[in-house]
Amino acid sequence: MTRLLRKTSLLLALVLAASSGVAAEPATQSAAPSVATASAQPSASRFDAIFAEVIGPGSMDMTWEDYEARLQQLRVLLPQGDRKREVQFRSVYCTSERWKNPKQGLAYADEAQRRAQAAGDLASRGRAQYCRIGYVQELEGAGQALLEADRMVSMLENSSESQLLGEALTERGSLLSQQGEQAKALLDFQRARASFRQAGIDHEIDSLMLWIAITYRRIGDWTQAERYFTHSVERMQDKQDWDRVITDLVQLGYLYDESGNPQKAKASFARAIEVALAHKEPLSAANARVGLAAAQVSLGEHDAALASLAQARAAFEAESRHGNDDMLLLLTGQALAGKGRHLEAMDRYAQALPLIEKDGNQRYLALLYQARAASQEALGNAGQALADYKRYSTLQTSLQGKMRLEQSRLLEYEYEIRKREFENHRLRAEASTRKAQLKALERVRGWQTLALLLGVLLLAVLTALALRQRQRTRRLRTLAMTDPLTEVASRRAIEKNVEQALAEAARTQKPLTVLLLDLDHFKTINDRYGHAAGDAVLRATTVAWQAQLRGRDLLGRIGGEEFVVVCVDANREQALMIADRLLDATRTLQLPDIDPALHVRTSIGVAEALPDDTRESLFARADAALYRAKHEGRDRVEE
Repeated sequence: MTRLLRKTSLLLALVLAASSGVAAEPATQSAAPSVATASAQPSASRFDAIFAEVIGPGSMDMTWEDYEARLQQLRVLLPQGDRKREVQFRSVYCTSERWKNPKQGLAYADEAQRRAQAAGDLASRGRAQYCRIGYVQELEGAGQALLEADRMVSMLENSSESQLLGEALTERGSLLSQQGEQAKALLDFQRARASFRQAGIDHEIDSLMLWIAITYRRIGDWTQAERYFTHSVERMQDKQDWDRVITDLVQLGYLYDESGNPQKAKASFARAIEVALAHKEPLSAANARVGLAAAQVSLGEHDAALASLAQARAAFEAESRHGNDDMLLLLTGQALAGKGRHLEAMDRYAQALPLIEKDGNQRYLALLYQARAASQEALGNAGQALADYKRYSTLQTSLQGKMRLEQSRLLEYEYEIRKREFENHRLRAEASTRKAQLKALERVRGWQTLALLLGVLLLAVLTALALRQRQRTRRLRTLAMTDPLTEVASRRAIEKNVEQALAEAARTQKPLTVLLLDLDHFKTINDRYGHAAGDAVLRATTVAWQAQLRGRDLLGRIGGEEFVVVCVDANREQALMIADRLLDATRTLQLPDIDPALHVRTSIGVAEALPDDTRESLFARADAALYRAKHEGRDRVEE
């Protein structure tokens, strides 16, 4: 795996990919080089060949050991006094795992970027900026690192460096995901996939797919995330990529802990530790022990949690790693509190608070307030306990609201992403077909050429006739399936769509909800302003509603002033959010051409499909809900 995947695996294990050394070389360069490296001599041609491997598409699947070995080869092969190649070398050598001190690593990356800018080498500037993101995250937190990632994306957006842009987007998406912006992260991941495709990488990048799965984990879609991590463990074991096996097991551990299954979380973390120790990865083992301690605290195994944390802390200190001191302190405090040692726990919470605030992780901050409030209460500090409980409650409410918002956004983005994937697949298939056709044409000679041309001409005629017939058929179908006044779906179209959606929901076990809308006092509008004005109100209202719907929601008219919205892949709670948006859009509708004082209102009935529902039964429950909305005073939503 490249620097992208190596950095990903360390970040996901709660340790940043730090580096060290002075501006010239890492402090650990005295380690004995490999035989191949020791026997190598400076060579421009060999340097160029290895450098192409380090930055090319093939590097995306390279193991970290192979990648690091090539960096050391480059160090030996670099010709003395070759400024161009020295700029290129520095831009990748700042990712070497031999850097240990993040401040020195940052200084090296900054010097690499300064030289790249002076040389007019955009790609080297971008690679040096990538290093800078990692060091800034360890030194100043994820929020500041996100600003650095924004700079890298802006630097590369309009360039030809597609692979590097894909890495930048993946990095920014990972930071957005850590900050709780899951929907924005998913958009960056989708753009990264497109950039990798543009760079000629025609397969999925493991590190990118890993971050997508983590996004689903963080947004609460544990089933989909678990499916990915479980399959990934098996694939990585077959590839003997033990670093990724550890990462996937740790992610499974956090998934189980967050979904309320600490026993399974404990088993997954223990297995990660076992693999890490078997393959001499002490830092990875330490990271897994942090997760294990969290599961042990949840299970009430406080002595075992303290032992796990002590082992993790010793391993981190041996490597001068401090990227997860906040979690070590928080978990130690929770374990001590579990043993009744609340004064010691309060000391740990006080040390953890500024570190968590610096990193900006609101979820960890909420956990700290909750734990501190419990210790304050146990110590008899009722006022301080109440203050911390209030802080916890405010943060928790904010986090839950944000998660619901991200889930809603994700539903919309998922549809767009799948649509783009389908379109990309279609375009690739068309390109492949055209390429095959060109090869076939090249083999045609003599009379075969004439026969082919005649065939093409005949095909064109038939296609033109077919297209003409298809257009006529489509126009007729559109007239039948579209309401002529409002241009939304007709009753026939809606009924057909609901029947298809019910069948699909039964097959896939995905939710389906319908909204039944009826304009309040519409007859009064017709009587007062005339039917032409009433028609204008219907058209304006449907336009306002369409603007509030997701791309895959279908709006249709089934009566005079009665409408239906079919919400696929939406449960009752999500449909109620959509209904509230429709209610607000109706209330704010302005019709100055008819009467500035005219206010339109609507009542909405909501019904989620049950496993044995038919179209008639589903509509009947929605109609009953609509009747209650009317009976309860109109201008409201009932379910």
